[in-house]
Amino acid sequence: MHVREQMKLELARDGATVARGLFSPERLKRMREAFDYGIAHPSPQHGYAFAGTPDEHFNDYGNFDNRDVHVATVKALGLDEFVASLWDSEHVWFIGEELFIKKGGRAGRSPWHQDTSYYPFSGPQLLNIWTCFEKIPRKNALEVVRGSHLGAQYNGTSYNDPNDHTKPLWANTDWPLLPNIEADRAKDPASWDVVSWELEPGDALLFHSGSLHGGAPVTPDCPDRHTLVYRFYGDKLFYRPLPTGGCNYGYDISNLNDPSLTPGEPFRAPYCTQVR
Repeated sequence: MHVREQMKLELARDGATVARGLFSPERLKRMREAFDYGIAHPSPQHGYAFAGTPDEHFNDYGNFDNRDVHVATVKALGLDEFVASLWDSEHVWFIGEELFIKKGGRAGRSPWHQDTSYYPFSGPQLLNIWTCFEKIPRKNALEVVRGSHLGAQYNGTSYNDPNDHTKPLWANTDWPLLPNIEADRAKDPASWDVVSWELEPGDALLFHSGSLHGGAPVTPDCPDRHTLVYRFYGDKLFYRPLPTGGCNYGYDISNLNDPSLTPGEPFRAPYCTQVR
C-alpha cells in the first residue's frame, strides 16, 4: 500500500491514523491465519482480562514460540516496508503480536492506557497496527486521545479491577496516575480530544504505542470482535527504564529493564526481531 503524506502527518502529529484497505481480502485472510494460529497455540500468559465479570475477554501477547509465523506474515504482506515508509526509517523491528477476542455482545470498554507504561523504551518510532476481522462501527472502535503520545507518560492500569480502570500498575513511580477519562467525558464530552474511525474488514488503525487508547466494547449490534495487533519500532527508539519497587501485575514487568543501558541510549532488544 502506498503511504500517503497525510497518513505520515497524522501519525506524527495526532498519534493515530487509519489505513483504508491496507488488507485486501486475500491479505486479510493471511492475517486471519496468523491470528487463528496464535489462538490455537497460546502462550503461557494467555488468559481472560476481568475474568468472571461481564467485561471478561480473551487476551494473549508476545508468544515467542509463534514468532516465525508472525514474522513470515509481516514479510509476506510487506508490512516491514509499509512501516518503514511511515517513518522514513532505514530499519524496522517487530516487537510482537497481541490477540483479543470479545464476544457475546456484552464485554465493555478496555481501560485507557499507554503501551509504553509496560515497556522499557520510548521514542517517536513506535507503531501498533490494529486489525479486526469484522466490521466495527465507530462506537465500537478503539479510541485514541489525539496528541497524547507527545505528552505525559502515565502510570499503567493494573487490569485487575473492573470497577477502577485507573488502578495503578506501578507502586513506586513519579509517573502520574491515569486520568479518569470516561468520568471526565461523562461530565463534558469535549473534555478530551478523542479520535476514532469506523472500520471495514481490511482497514487498519495505526497508532503510536505511547498514545492513550482504550474502548472498543462489543454490543448486541456488534457482538463479536477478533483483533490482531502487530507492534513495531524503528531507528528512533530509546531506552527508558520502567519503574521498580512494586508492580501490580501478573509478573514483574520491570524485569524487562536492561541495567547495561543508560537512559536515552538507542534501544535494541533481543526479544524483538529485525525485519528490515
